[in-house]
Amino acid sequence: MPSWLLVIPVLSILVFVHELGHFLTAKRFGIKVTEFGFGFPPRLWGISIGETLYSINLIPLGGFVKMVGEEDPTEPRSFARQSILKRSIVLIAGSFMNLLLPLFIFATILSLPHDTLVGTVTISGVAPNSPAEESGLQEGDSILEINSLRISNHMDLVKEIRTKRGSEVELLIRKGNSSLGLPGSPEFATSGYIRLTPRENPPSYRVVEIVSESTKEISVSEAKQYNPSLEAGDVLREGSIGILIGTANGRVVKDQLPLHEAIPTAFSKIGEVISFSAQGIGSLVSSGENPGLTGPIGIAQVTGEVAKVGIAPIFELTALISISLGIVNLLPIPALDGGRLMFVLIEGIRGGKKVSPQREGIIHMTGFIVLIGLVVVMSYFDIIRILSGDSFFR
Repeated sequence: MPSWLLVIPVLSILVFVHELGHFLTAKRFGIKVTEFGFGFPPRLWGISIGETLYSINLIPLGGFVKMVGEEDPTEPRSFARQSILKRSIVLIAGSFMNLLLPLFIFATILSLPHDTLVGTVTISGVAPNSPAEESGLQEGDSILEINSLRISNHMDLVKEIRTKRGSEVELLIRKGNSSLGLPGSPEFATSGYIRLTPRENPPSYRVVEIVSESTKEISVSEAKQYNPSLEAGDVLREGSIGILIGTANGRVVKDQLPLHEAIPTAFSKIGEVISFSAQGIGSLVSSGENPGLTGPIGIAQVTGEVAKVGIAPIFELTALISISLGIVNLLPIPALDGGRLMFVLIEGIRGGKKVSPQREGIIHMTGFIVLIGLVVVMSYFDIIRILSGDSFFR
C-alpha cells in the first residue's frame, strides 16, 4: 500500500474526534441529535439508539453530527434555542477535542521508550549583521547551554530560543578549533559565555548580485557566507539569532519519562506548536509570507514521507495536524466553527438579537466558497511540488 494513503485514516480519526466533541456536549445539554455518523454518505450501516441514528458511511474522511434546529429555534430542544453559553461550548468542543488528542499522543510517546538524538549543537553558518555575528559567534562554534540549561540537540536549542525571543539569553559556547588556529582535538578548545537577544521578527532578504536596497536585499557573496547553497533570486530567511545549526557526533539513545513528567512535557509541546502556528498566521497577515500552508494533497505527501521514518513519527504528525485543525477551526472564518461562534457572540453583544439566518447563511456560504478556492490553490502548488520531485521538507 502506498504510504501516502495513511492520510485517509489520519484525517478520518481527526475529523471524527472533532465531531465527537460536538456530539458529546450537545447530548450533555439535551440538544436533540438525530444522527452521529462516521464517514460521509452514502450510508453503509446504521443503528438507532434512542432518538439518535449512529451510522457508518462510505467515504471514510471524518464524521458529522446532525442537530435539530441549528438555525431554527422553534423546536424546544434545538441547538438554536440554547443559551449563548451552551451554544458556544458546543461549537468550541470540537477544537477542544483536537487539542486534547495530542496531549494523549505526546504523553503516551514520551512515557514509552523512544529514540532521542544526543550530540553537540554546532554552528555551520552565521548571518551577517545578526545578533549571532554581533556577539562573536562563528562557524564551527558549539552551543552547550542556554541559560544554564544543557542542550542535547539542535531542536532543543530551537525550542528554547523560540520561547525567549525579545529577552537576553546567556549561551555557553565552545569555540571551534578552526577559528582558533589550533588542532582539531577537543583538549585545545576553549569555552566561555556570551549574551545576545533573539529577535522577535527575524528579517528576510532577497539574494541579488548588486544590492540596491540594503533593508531588503543581500549580495550573493554575503549570503553564501551564511548558506553556500543560496543563489541570486533566492530568499535568505534568518532565524531569531541568525545561525544555521546541526547536531554533530549525534547518537540515538532510548529515553523514557515517568507519567508525571510526560504529561507536563506534552502540555509544553502543545503550547510550542500553538505558539509557532500563531506566529505563522501573524506572518501571513502582516507580510503575506506563507507559513507552510498546504492542502489535502500536501498533507498526503507529508504523511507518506513521514511514514518512511517509522510509526512514532506518524503519531506525532497526527498530533501536529490535530492541533492545527483545532486552531484553524476556532478562527473567526465563516463556515468554520469559529465563524459560527462569532455570530453567537455578536448575538450576545446585541442583547440576544440574532443576525437573520438568511444573512448568516449567505456569509457562511461565501466563506465556504473562499475556503474551497484556497484549498484548490494550495493543491495546485502541492501538485507542482510533487511533479517537480521536491520534498515537502525542502
